[in-house]
Amino acid sequence: MRIRSTIFALAAVWTASLEPAWAIAGCDAFTNALRTEASDMQVAFGRAVVVSRTRSNADVFDVTTNVDVDATLSCRGDQFLRFEARIGEPANARTTTNFERFQAAALKAALGWDAARSRNVLRGMNTDASEYLAASRQRGDVYVAGKTEEHEPGGVSLGLMATGVDRTFVIVGPADE
Repeated sequence: MRIRSTIFALAAVWTASLEPAWAIAGCDAFTNALRTEASDMQVAFGRAVVVSRTRSNADVFDVTTNVDVDATLSCRGDQFLRFEARIGEPANARTTTNFERFQAAALKAALGWDAARSRNVLRGMNTDASEYLAASRQRGDVYVAGKTEEHEPGGVSLGLMATGVDRTFVIVGPADE
């Protein structure tokens, strides 16, 4: 009897270790949470028209707001694939603040992060991307850009790209790797 309970305990531990360390929300939960978290920005989702030479079974949605932040969400059924939020550069202080708030709302909607954790991660990513952009300009690179990324447990990746014309924040789910 004791051996059987030990085997069940080991099986439970082994099974639990197969679960991703961080679960990303499904698309329905993400869209509902983003609408709630960024309700003052009047977030709206609409089907995107995608022109491509390759066949994809992903559903793509244009995400619009009443501020200068736009986004794209890609899903396969209810499976979260990718979310991209963008602003044009150079951006004024209000647009930059709205972009930061929208990024934090997206992290909370996708990963359940609290505001403090989101701000800390985003602050570091924004600083790195800005420094890499400045270094790219100084070197005289052909493509002047700054990019940084973070990899989270469960196969979720975050990215931030900055150029002279736009700034893009990306959340990539484990299914889109």
